Amino acid sequence: MRNKYKIVFRLLLLFVLPFLTFRICEAASANIDITAKDKTVKKGDTVIVSIYLTSDDLIGDFEGYLSYNADILEFDNDGGVAAGGEGLVKITDTNVPQGDTERKYALKFHTLDYGEAVLSLTDETGVYAFDTGDNMSVSRNQLKIEVVSDKSVSDNTNLKELKITPGTLSKEFSKENTSYQVTVGLDINQLVISALAEDDKATVSITGNKDFKTGHNTVEISVKAQSGKVRTYTIDVLKEEASEETGEENPGQDKGEVVDSTAIGKLQLEKEADNTYLTGGFYLHLLTPGEDVTIPEGYEKTSLIVDGTAITVYANTLDLDSDFLLVYGENKSGLKGFYQLDRRENTVQRFNPVSVKEGEKLVIPKNARNIEHYQNQIVILGIVAAVLLGICSALAIGIIRMVLKNKNTED
Repeated sequence: MRNKYKIVFRLLLLFVLPFLTFRICEAASANIDITAKDKTVKKGDTVIVSIYLTSDDLIGDFEGYLSYNADILEFDNDGGVAAGGEGLVKITDTNVPQGDTERKYALKFHTLDYGEAVLSLTDETGVYAFDTGDNMSVSRNQLKIEVVSDKSVSDNTNLKELKITPGTLSKEFSKENTSYQVTVGLDINQLVISALAEDDKATVSITGNKDFKTGHNTVEISVKAQSGKVRTYTIDVLKEEASEETGEENPGQDKGEVVDSTAIGKLQLEKEADNTYLTGGFYLHLLTPGEDVTIPEGYEKTSLIVDGTAITVYANTLDLDSDFLLVYGENKSGLKGFYQLDRRENTVQRFNPVSVKEGEKLVIPKNARNIEHYQNQIVILGIVAAVLLGICSALAIGIIRMVLKNKNTED
């Protein structure tokens, strides 16, 4: 009898199993479409991003995580079902009273900068069936929004100046030429780069200028225009090995050039909150000169790349190739002013506009000329005072003698 029940149970199982398998294969699915009316906008515009959910089954709860480029777009947190910022928005729509097959969410963004922003839902996004609460399989897309410039915005991505230390570029710098080479010795791990953009509103950044390995290394200097357009200049840095025949550690160095290799590479930047410090055997808090600060005559504003960051420096207009630059800052003693930076030896000292280093061309500022003029005037006045003092002394002696003579005569 028991065998008969087993046979009947197996027959029923074989009959029901195909239907169960078919039901599992028919899992609920949903589609998410991210779209916007305008995919090409301008800086300062408002962009409405719509998220559409569709499914053949009833949609229940939804939790979505939308990522975006925070440097190009800013999310308008209006306090609805969506909240977040800094590159990620969370959409929470749970405990829905009634399921539906279509659903729409609208998010407002403002454009901050030029470039292309990509909006997409992360893998943590979940769409759940209303009837069962099961997680649906989801297909989704990406949305790209391009922020373009108008005619009034500059798209100048040219460099005006490019200098390096140590070494020499393989060819003379030209803003149209974006590729250069340089050979350095075994002890060089990075370059000191001075890069000045042709447009003051463009920004300069650098990558790859650290920890050179033996052989070829690529340093990239990117110039981002106000419009968001970018041009990249490259320097192929060849770091040579030690010479086995001569035993030289730096065969790529010019034999006629004396370089203190122990000083190269000391220049560094340290950042604490919004403060930037220039270090390397010294400690200088970099500052921006106020309106009451006069830039020394004969110097123009430029930039120097240190640790991949551009800092503001001032170069002598009569000798732009000079190794000496000016930086404005405050030392440990709290003394603010201009300091002279030797970008070859990476040293900093207080700037004295009257003193001129040998081989350095320097224009003496007007205030220095005024000091010299006043000093000359003081010398002249001193001479005149001495002469007058001598005359007064002679007159006093003469008067005393006359008084004494008259007194003797009366006696």
